[in-house]
Amino acid sequence: MATLFRITITLAVLGLTLGYQASGQEAIRGLPCIQRLHQLFCRNQGNTYPNERIESFIDLNKALTIRMFGEFQAPELPARIKRSSSLFNNTMEEEVEEQEEGPPTGHRRRRQSSRRFSAASRQAIPAPPKIDKGSKHLVDSCESRIEITTPFWAANSAGEIRAIVNTKHFPQAIHQEICKGTKTSRCSGDCTCEQKYTYHRLLAYDPENDCKGIFIDWFLFPSCCACRCPP
Repeated sequence: MATLFRITITLAVLGLTLGYQASGQEAIRGLPCIQRLHQLFCRNQGNTYPNERIESFIDLNKALTIRMFGEFQAPELPARIKRSSSLFNNTMEEEVEEQEEGPPTGHRRRRQSSRRFSAASRQAIPAPPKIDKGSKHLVDSCESRIEITTPFWAANSAGEIRAIVNTKHFPQAIHQEICKGTKTSRCSGDCTCEQKYTYHRLLAYDPENDCKGIFIDWFLFPSCCACRCPP
């Protein structure tokens, strides 16, 4: 009886494992999800997505959430650029003050003339030419398709399943480039079209530990499709 019970459990586990790996589709908490190599994410919330707990944390910690959201959405400029920007602001303030005091004379006139000349020089620099991505002269070695996805569940760099913060005021979308195949006319023979991946920092939530709140975590997503040839 015990042997039969162990066999039944083994078959059940094997069935779950095969179902877990079948056709690249996996289920996280009853959701159909997408798996590519070490990447795993779900486009649907499902019934267990901690939306209320995420919204509650945001309401109680708006400043912290906004700061975390801004850290990876719009990183601050380097100090060197900030200093040059402040110098530009000071120059503008000086010019406004001089205009309020009256018409420029002597040294002021020369200083404003040099400013106008430098401004004209900057404006005279032509913009870089735009590259027409649809041009017949530009052909990718490997064919790919572009996907914009908003994940609600994903496996982080440690393989742990996390809920991705995706709300009305804090949307997080990922730009993906997916390989269409492994061979093309320009990537053939010993060469193969290979899917490349990159890590993205996203706001995440651990439904099993509410004390952690919202935090920044690393998640793997496809970045581009490249032709790889043996050396």
